[in-house]
Amino acid sequence: MMDEREEDADEEAWLQLRPVEPLPSQCCGSGCSPCVFDLYHQELAKWEAARASKDRSLLSGEESQSCPSKLSPETFLAFRISAMDRLTEDTYCVRFALPRDCQLGLRPGQHLILRGKVDGLEIQRAYTPISPANAEGYFEVLIKCYPTGLMSQYVRSWSTGDTAFWRGPFGDFFYKANQYGELLMLASGTGLAPMVPVLQTITDNAEDETFVTLVGCFKTFEGIYLKTFLQEQARFWNVRTFFVLSQTLRSWLGRPAGPPSEEMLAELGSCLLLVVVLLGPGPRAHAMKGVKCGGVLSAPSGNFSSPNFPRLYPYNTECSWLIVVAEGSSVVLTFHAFDLEYHDSCGFDYLEVYNGASGDKGSLLGRFCGQVPPPPFTSSWHVMSVVFHSDKHVASHGFSAGYQKDVCGGVLTGLSGVLTSPEYPDNYPNNVECHWVIRASGPATVKLVFMDFQVEGNEECTYDYVAVLGGPGPAHGHHYCGSTRPPTLVSLGHELQVIFKSDFNIGGRGFKAYYFSGECQEVYTAIRGNFSSPQYPSTYPNNIHCHWTIRLPPGYRVRLFFLDLDLEGPNSLTRTCDFDHLAAFDGASEEAPLLGNWCGHHLPAPVTSGHNQLLLLLHTDRSTTRRGFSVAYIGVVPMNVSCSRTDFQILISAQALAPLERTKVYLGSRNCAAQEAGGTFRIQARFDTCGTESQRRNNTSVIVSVLYIDFSAGGQEDIHEYEVRCEPRRKEASVHLLSGSDWLGPYAATAEHLQEAPPRDEVEAPEGPVAMVAQDTSDIVFLGLCILAGVLMVIAIVVLMLL
Repeated sequence: MMDEREEDADEEAWLQLRPVEPLPSQCCGSGCSPCVFDLYHQELAKWEAARASKDRSLLSGEESQSCPSKLSPETFLAFRISAMDRLTEDTYCVRFALPRDCQLGLRPGQHLILRGKVDGLEIQRAYTPISPANAEGYFEVLIKCYPTGLMSQYVRSWSTGDTAFWRGPFGDFFYKANQYGELLMLASGTGLAPMVPVLQTITDNAEDETFVTLVGCFKTFEGIYLKTFLQEQARFWNVRTFFVLSQTLRSWLGRPAGPPSEEMLAELGSCLLLVVVLLGPGPRAHAMKGVKCGGVLSAPSGNFSSPNFPRLYPYNTECSWLIVVAEGSSVVLTFHAFDLEYHDSCGFDYLEVYNGASGDKGSLLGRFCGQVPPPPFTSSWHVMSVVFHSDKHVASHGFSAGYQKDVCGGVLTGLSGVLTSPEYPDNYPNNVECHWVIRASGPATVKLVFMDFQVEGNEECTYDYVAVLGGPGPAHGHHYCGSTRPPTLVSLGHELQVIFKSDFNIGGRGFKAYYFSGECQEVYTAIRGNFSSPQYPSTYPNNIHCHWTIRLPPGYRVRLFFLDLDLEGPNSLTRTCDFDHLAAFDGASEEAPLLGNWCGHHLPAPVTSGHNQLLLLLHTDRSTTRRGFSVAYIGVVPMNVSCSRTDFQILISAQALAPLERTKVYLGSRNCAAQEAGGTFRIQARFDTCGTESQRRNNTSVIVSVLYIDFSAGGQEDIHEYEVRCEPRRKEASVHLLSGSDWLGPYAATAEHLQEAPPRDEVEAPEGPVAMVAQDTSDIVFLGLCILAGVLMVIAIVVLMLL
C-alpha cells in the first residue's frame, strides 16, 4: 500500500511538470518559426522522455541571460530594463541592458518575441529593436500602448530595473549592401521600427549606394517618432524622407476619421495616396499612359527622352533621371536630339545636368533650352542627374539622350575629379589604351597629382606606360612607368591629356590620380594675397577636392588668416569634420604635416607655416553645401631681434628679402636703413635714435620701435610693418607684425593676433665676417672697464707708496 501511495504521489508530481498547451491568444500572429505551439510540442516531447527515464534533470527551466550569443528562438531569456523614455502620450522607447560589451547579434530586418503575463494569461508579441546592429551593452525597442491591448497593459506596469523575457531572432529578410538600386520604405506609426535598422545600416556603410525613400505616416507632427534620428538620416545624399500627417490629410480629403478600430487602416490608406502623389507622375504631367518620366538608370549604358518624344512633350511636367554606374567609373552623357521652348535665361522650359544628385545647385553643370543641343558631359564620379521641366505654355518636341559607363578615357570638365586605370586597384587588363582630356574653363591651368602608381616598368617605358601631354618639359610630354609616383604636373595651357597604354603581358595595380582645374587649383607667389572657395559667396559645388598652394621665396613663412568660414558642420556623433572640411598643410603636398582641419562656421585662429610653402585643401562630399571660405595671407620675414640695455640689433637674411635693396629695410625712419654684409641685413640702433620710444605695457617698461620693409613696386605702395619691443631690465626682445590695411579684415585692428617670433635657429647664418651678435654686450664692456679701473687704482696706490 505504501508503494502504491508513493507511485501516485510521483505521478502527480510529473503531471504538475507537464507543459501547459498555449491558448490561441498567446500566438503573436506574425508567422514566426518556431511558433509558441512548436515550442509547446518540443517541451512536451522533452517531458515525456524525462518521465519515461524518471530523470527530472532532463527538464530545463528558464535561463538567465549571460551573453547575447545565447539568444535563441526557442528559449526566453531575461533582460533587465535600464531606461524607459516616453516619446508620445502612448509610445515608449525602452532600453534593455546587455552584459558588459555584448551585442544582441540581430541582422537588420530581424525581430524578437516578447512574453508577458496579465491576470495569469500569457501573451506574446513581436517587436523590432531600433538600436544599431553593432550597439554594445544594450538594445532598444519602440512600443506603442493601446487602450484595450493586453500587452499594452503589461508594458505599462514596467519600471526601471524590472525584467522582461525575449526570444529570437526571427525574420527571413536579410539586407545586403547594394542588393537593390532603390528602396521605398512605407511606415505607419510604430511600423517605422523595422525600417530603422535597415536605414541605419545603409547610411553607416559608405560603400552602400542604395537610394532610400522613407514615407512615414503619423497623426500629428508632434507624434512623429525619432525625429532627430530621421533628420540626421535625411542629410545623406541617398536618403529622402516624407511625413504624412493623417489628421491634416483627412480634413483635406473631406473624410471623417472613422472609429478607432479603423485608425491604422485609414492612416495607411492616406499614406499610400500621398506616395502616389509624391512618386508618381501626378495629375499635372498629362503624359501618355505607359510613357516613362524619370527614374534611376543603373545599367552600364542606355537611352532616355522627354515624355512623348518625338511628339510634343506635356505641359507642367518635371522629370528627374538619376544615372548611377559602377563606382570608380564615370558617366558620359550625349544628346541625340534637342528642341525645348527658348528663353534668354531658360526660365520656362529647360533641362538641367548635375554632376551628382539633382537639386544641389553646387553640382549644376548647366541649364539648357532652345534648339542647340548641350555639349557632351563626363561626370567626375559615378553619379549624374538630368532634370527636365516644362511650364504650362508652349510645348516642343523635347530631347533624346544617351549615356554610358566610361571606365577608360573621356573629356573631363569638372573643377576636380579622379582618374584611375581600368579595374583599379586590381591589376589592369592587357592591350588597353585609354585617352583622357582634362579641360579647364577659361584660361585656367590643370594640375595632376598621382596618389598611387604601379605600372610595368622598363628603362624607356615602352611596354606599359602613362603619358601626360600638355605640361612642361621636352615636347611638352612625359612617359612614366615603374612604381615611382610621377611628380605633380601642371599644364601649360587650359588642357592636359593623359594616356594609359598596356601591352600583351605583365600588368600591375595601375594608378590613381586627382586632377584640379580652374578656380579649384591655384599657385600664389605674391608676398600677400587673398582667395576663396569656388563660387564664393554662393554655395560651393559638391564632390570636389581643391588645392591652393602658397609658394613664397626661400626664407619666408606663410601667415594665413581666415576672413570667412561657412562649411557643413561636423558629424553630430563624432564631433569631427567627417563631411566637408578645409585643411592646411605645412608644405606643398598632403603628405606634409597638418596645421589644422576645420568645418562649420567658427573662424579659426591664424596659422603660420614652418617653411616657405603652405597647401590649403577643400574637400566636399556628395551632399549639403554652404557659402565656403575666404582667406588672406602674407609672407612673414623671419628675423633675429635682440636688445641690450641701450640698443636694438636686428638681423635678417638677405635671401628672404631678395631682390630688395638695403634701403628698403629701415627702423623708425629711412635714416636708419639696414647695412648689408655677408648676405645679411643688419640694423643696430640705440634707444635714443630711429624713432624708438619708451612705453609702459602691463605695468612693465618697454622700448618700442617699428621696422619697415618696403615691397612697393609699379606705383603701388606695399609696406610691411613690424613692431620690435625690448624689456631692458630683462634684455628680452620680441617682434610683432603690424598692418593697418583693410585686406586682413577682422585682423587689421590689432597686432596681438599677428605675433611672429620665429626661433633663432630658423635664421640662416650670415656669410663672411659678420656673425650673429649676442643679446647683450654692455655687461661685458662694463665689467672690463671695472677691472681696468681696479688695476689702474692698484698701480696708483703702489706708485704713491714708493714715492
